[in-house]
Amino acid sequence: MFKINQVKLNINVSEDKLKEKVAKKLGLHFNGVVFSNFKILHKSLDARDKKNVCFVYNVAFDIKDEYKNKISKNIILEEYNETHFNPFVSKKTSDTIADYNFIESEIKNGKSFIRPVVIGFGPAGLFASYIFAINDLRPIIIERGKKVDERIKDVNKFFETLKLNEESNVCFGEGGAGAFSDGKLNTNNKDKTGIYQFVKETFVKFGADENILYENMPHIGTDKLMLIIKNMRNEIIKLGGDIYYNTKWIYKNGKNYFINVEGENSDSLELRELNEIITNDSPIVIAIGNSSRDTFNDLIDGEFDVKAKTIAIGYRIAHKQKLINKLQYGKEICENSDEREKVFGPASYKLVYSCDDGATVYSFCMCPGGYIINSSNKKGYLSINGMSYNDRAGEFANSAIVTTVNHCDIEDEENAKIENNYNKDKLEAIKLIKFQEKVENKAFELEKGFIPYISNSDKIDNVDNIFKGKAKKCIRLKNVYENCGLKFDLNERIFSAIKYFNKIMPNFYSDDEQYVIAGVETRTSSPIKVDRDENYMCNVRNYYPCGEGLGHGGGIMSSAADGIKVAFSIATTIYSGKIDKKT
Repeated sequence: MFKINQVKLNINVSEDKLKEKVAKKLGLHFNGVVFSNFKILHKSLDARDKKNVCFVYNVAFDIKDEYKNKISKNIILEEYNETHFNPFVSKKTSDTIADYNFIESEIKNGKSFIRPVVIGFGPAGLFASYIFAINDLRPIIIERGKKVDERIKDVNKFFETLKLNEESNVCFGEGGAGAFSDGKLNTNNKDKTGIYQFVKETFVKFGADENILYENMPHIGTDKLMLIIKNMRNEIIKLGGDIYYNTKWIYKNGKNYFINVEGENSDSLELRELNEIITNDSPIVIAIGNSSRDTFNDLIDGEFDVKAKTIAIGYRIAHKQKLINKLQYGKEICENSDEREKVFGPASYKLVYSCDDGATVYSFCMCPGGYIINSSNKKGYLSINGMSYNDRAGEFANSAIVTTVNHCDIEDEENAKIENNYNKDKLEAIKLIKFQEKVENKAFELEKGFIPYISNSDKIDNVDNIFKGKAKKCIRLKNVYENCGLKFDLNERIFSAIKYFNKIMPNFYSDDEQYVIAGVETRTSSPIKVDRDENYMCNVRNYYPCGEGLGHGGGIMSSAADGIKVAFSIATTIYSGKIDKKT
């Protein structure tokens, strides 16, 4: 196949004309049979020139021999070789055939002498489990929350009543925190191995729209993600995987414990069997999310090498989506045609501000046509996030506006004690975790669990168009970051940035347009990291830190890719006979 980039179609031209446009760029007369194969690789919107807004395509194609010699001499065709990630491990090597035959015999009898364990069923755990399952390794999956169907009911009940289930919420449960998000599939990493394309193709296989394969900023949406998660779960079970819901993993004194978080049947036969199945020789993938602070503390108390990692905190700001569309696409287009806005889709933005002190404030997790949601997972603490549905049809857009914080930015507490012989790295991690908790507790106390917000307008009387979860106007919102231990003035940073954004995006922060600023945004990333070696194992034998929660991902795509890489490495190790054959 061949590839050609930067093929532009004006917004008034149908995508049906794309082949004709490519042919014209090649210097060919288009008669409908020039190409024997045609594929869109990438599609983006170029709205820099408001008088000539257009879609820009990169395409791949085969061209019939009879047309090759007619291509314009000014065009040099670039060959296109698509990189595909192969999710199946090689099960045979010259020196381990005996090991392979042993494993193959066990699997044919419905057994596996080693069954990998996956702790957490978010994006990282979901894709790690999928890789194990398609490689005949029948994973054992431990999820502290509920199935996604039941989890939705708990989340909706919380939004309506503020009655929080600490084990089944926006953060915990099948699908992880990513299930209640915009479902953005962006990544800044180059896809040299095809692993990110494999993630997207897997999503499509299990129910996502095909446009995520080539859109510039692909997303799935919370509603679609629910279906995809269920379909992937059913496939994993079909291939021999076992999932233990409402089951929490606890690591104490070098041992694994599994408890029923609902408090019933905590010593059930099922859980006793689980404690027998999982041994010290079982490879354990720790794919917990970045809200699992109780488990973070287990790892810190244990022999795991835990370090502090930079986080980002701030607020969320919401505007009318029509304002963002007007700013990005141009006033003339948006005022003359709602249909054109639908073709473009709701606009997004990405903003960065450099502070006088050298720090940076930036937009994060921008959700076009979405909602600000209460993402709390512990009573007495409040944190927020953004989400949207597949159609992104909400009246308001929202985005986090955050600045980075590391352990050096937080004052040491006078009464801080070095307990349990914590080393410097662990103390720094503890400091960050406690700081997050302090801010979230202060945010909760402002309005007793309601999402606190400030606004420039009393016209916003239906906050249901902005929030999922109860919200209340609160003039004391900025107080949450005062006297919380920060060495710098976070409010000065954030609001200086917002005023700057207003200069480059008029009415971003003015009385001429409605806006809402809500708090607090504290869960942009995990406060800790557990290092690992070239085989993805940490310093504790047979434990594999994985995904965003332990510092190895930054969203759905990178976490899913990390789960794949970790599982692939473990599966390869198992089939090479390098893991002890113990049951």
